[in-house]
Amino acid sequence: MWVCVSEPFNDVRVAKAIIQEVGGLSPDNNTELETLLKSICNLIKGKKFFLVLDDVWTEDYIIWEPFKLALQYGAQGSRILVTTRKERVAEIMGSAYRINLEALSDEDCWLIFNKIAFLEKSLQQCKQLEDLGRELAKKCKGLPLAARTLGSLMRFKKSKEQWKNVLDSSLWKLEDVEKGLFAPLLLSYYELPFTMKRCFSYCAIFPKDYVIYTNDLVKLWTAQGYLDLEENMDMELEIIGEEYFENLAMRSFFQDFEKDERNDMIRSCKMHDIVHVFAQLIMKNECFSIEVNGDKEFGIDSFHKSTRHLSITPRGETQFPVAVYTAKNLRTLLPLKTSFSNINHVLPDLLQHLTCLRALNLSCSSIEKLPDGVEKLIHLRFIDISYNSKLKVLPESIYNLCNLQTLNVSRCHGIEKLPQGMSKLIKLRHLVLHGINFTKPFPTGIGKLSSLRTLEQFVVSGRGDIGGCKLEELKLLNYLQGALVIKGLGNVIDVVEAENAHLKEKIHLCRVRLNFDGTSEESRRMENNVLILNVLEPHPNLEHLQIYWYEGSTMFPNWIMSLTKLKKLEIIDCKNFNSIPPLGKLPFLESLEIRNADSVKKLFCVWPAASMCYVHSLHCSVLPLLLHVLLAVCAAVCSLCAVQQILQMCMLNVQVMHCTEE
Repeated sequence: MWVCVSEPFNDVRVAKAIIQEVGGLSPDNNTELETLLKSICNLIKGKKFFLVLDDVWTEDYIIWEPFKLALQYGAQGSRILVTTRKERVAEIMGSAYRINLEALSDEDCWLIFNKIAFLEKSLQQCKQLEDLGRELAKKCKGLPLAARTLGSLMRFKKSKEQWKNVLDSSLWKLEDVEKGLFAPLLLSYYELPFTMKRCFSYCAIFPKDYVIYTNDLVKLWTAQGYLDLEENMDMELEIIGEEYFENLAMRSFFQDFEKDERNDMIRSCKMHDIVHVFAQLIMKNECFSIEVNGDKEFGIDSFHKSTRHLSITPRGETQFPVAVYTAKNLRTLLPLKTSFSNINHVLPDLLQHLTCLRALNLSCSSIEKLPDGVEKLIHLRFIDISYNSKLKVLPESIYNLCNLQTLNVSRCHGIEKLPQGMSKLIKLRHLVLHGINFTKPFPTGIGKLSSLRTLEQFVVSGRGDIGGCKLEELKLLNYLQGALVIKGLGNVIDVVEAENAHLKEKIHLCRVRLNFDGTSEESRRMENNVLILNVLEPHPNLEHLQIYWYEGSTMFPNWIMSLTKLKKLEIIDCKNFNSIPPLGKLPFLESLEIRNADSVKKLFCVWPAASMCYVHSLHCSVLPLLLHVLLAVCAAVCSLCAVQQILQMCMLNVQVMHCTEE
């Protein structure tokens, strides 16, 4: 178990982190230390553990006593390792054994520096620059972070003259509290373009050891206008932001990366605490992260009325600090995924005072209503109100936020529909609706939001739905990226309407789900489903296709063979269709899942009735990447045992559940 303690010390946060490391459920809503410590006792009771408490600063031994008592419930042989930069902390912890880490040798610093700085350089360049590189490594004074940061800077410098200029820089003469670390950071920082400097220093708004999600960070940068469009006229804002982030990451300003398994992109990261201190020094009075504990507001003494960016973290049950009202020039307010007991009371006044806001995060804040006064935030570009289960409706006045780029209402399970005036948010790029089951169709005019990059779901109106949107409103939404679920396709009776959706022109979509639910006439529903599916052709770049509640008996749309990059195909709750479409021209198909398809009789039209050896060779040549096949609740499969045997012989991961053979 690894828990970063950092400063200021927060006993509730540390207790929650230990519980999560043990494998317990995330106790986000529990702020009682005693309850959390009991959970720790129960989770570790009788178990041997190894706990690392990293980056401890507090010298108050009393606050550690409850933790010591709780951790004694572990099995004999359990160990706790504490890391700190303060001798006094080691003393108050009562350490049985103490290891004092010395600075690295010049040779070890050189090895770290060399591994990064000489990446992608020719052998001749390495020989020419080695002497200068060893001198630079000595400048790191045995500090690994300095060696890594300096190596990242020199990686982009090719000539001997450039290396000599860095070695002779006057910044090495600076003396500071971090004993030499700031000089390499400053050198790397000064090399950045102005726009990228702003993006880096903005990260001072987050608390130490905070998990930064890169998608949200890019959206926040965009909201502040930090991304340079003039030099990147042909590039998407999101792409520019991703490149900024990658550049900063390559220069070692970020660490502890977690990647998305689907595309290998960096999903989240952290900042080293010294890099974080460096960013805070650069921002001075412009950016603050404060912690609130009852009536005490840590950091509020240095809080300045001219502050532009602010994050607030509560410590236990507490109220929102009204001192924030005085920061009338605030551009960013991030109460970080937490609830203040008085938030519903103070929110209307808060919106009245902070009219310069460009970014507002109220995620997980237990708000019950978003006040109509939100319309006064005319500069607002980013608002996150996700994970507020008590929120039932979005105010109609939200359409007055004419500059809004990101609206995140994910996991607000009480919301059933979008406001009618949504079509006025013409600058909206990201409408994040993950985890919401809309019972009402989207409002008419949603198709006017032609700047949308993120939509995730689109709900088509049915008979009797007044003011609902039609499928053809997808026509102009050609910048959509990632995933899209189209609901209510059973309501569509006009093939031309489906054709006008121009699904094929959504070239950036990689995952599409087609839901044939709806209220159309039962007698014509099967015929309509077939006609609609035939014209809803996705772009050939599509990687994941899901089809739900389709009532046709066949599934052979003209376009199925054009999906040459398709990796996953799922057919769910399609009770009438009786055979799988031919898959022989889908060379990248990795996974096939069929659930609740009682009429399926023929499997793999691509595989004729032939010898097992022939089937095996056909799999290797036609579907070489197919690894996973799932059949669940399919009651009429012909030759089920033979099919299962053939698939297993082809070295596939085969799951057959609740299927019967005809």
